[in-house]
Amino acid sequence: MNFFEFIQTRVFVRHFIVSVVLTILIVSLVLWALKWYTHHGESIAVPSLVGLTPEQISQLETITDFEVIIVDSVFDSRMPKGSVIIQDPLPGSNVKRHRKIYLTTVAVMPEKVSMPDLVDLSLRQATATLETYGLKLGNISYVPDIAANAVLGQYYRGSTIEPGFEILKGSVIELKVGQRVGGTRFQVPFLIGKTRQEALQLLRNRYLGPGEEVFEDNADAETARVYTQTPSYVRGLLLNAGQTVNLVFRDPDRFDFDAYLQTMGADTLEVVNDSIF
Repeated sequence: MNFFEFIQTRVFVRHFIVSVVLTILIVSLVLWALKWYTHHGESIAVPSLVGLTPEQISQLETITDFEVIIVDSVFDSRMPKGSVIIQDPLPGSNVKRHRKIYLTTVAVMPEKVSMPDLVDLSLRQATATLETYGLKLGNISYVPDIAANAVLGQYYRGSTIEPGFEILKGSVIELKVGQRVGGTRFQVPFLIGKTRQEALQLLRNRYLGPGEEVFEDNADAETARVYTQTPSYVRGLLLNAGQTVNLVFRDPDRFDFDAYLQTMGADTLEVVNDSIF
């Protein structure tokens, strides 16, 4: 019996049909199993976890549908310590049940950086360097020196800080900067009603520095505004570069600065809206 005669026999046809049916059943079973295992066609929305701490996340009712993994931590002074700052996948994404969510949290302790060497850099270069290292620029004091606008000293909490010293990110660094000798004098700026940052910027623009700072009403340094300044603003009153102005701050929620400013003289009010830059 040759091949062509064999494939026409009932035995071959019967086995062939059985093989086809079994193949269809096996493929159908595998496809059904894969659909069941992978939850094909089923998806749930990823909740927003940004701003929450791991303890708060564990209390969410829907979090059991996901596997949460913390992969990194970074320092960010604007966010609560330990809270989530980045998540992947993003909130609102449709994913399968038991999908892994990767989180980056805010470090509980800021990371440390090596203090850079700012001496002999220009003030602009020093400011850019501090930003690169995650440090903040504090008070700037000006002293007469032939090296105009160059950094002569760097300080942390009133003491000299050496290059390479380990310091927390976000720390405030104070600088001593040279001012050209020659008796340059600057107009005392009008600071009443300004925030602390605005007042410090106006002083820096005129190569002046802050003196004693007093916060009344338990005012917050971030929101407090200048109530009085010494010396007071007088048109034509000049100070030498490097001299300081004492400031008293009050809480704007407890004191009406708008009404207070209206009591000032007309010539004084002309400078209230002066740019700080």
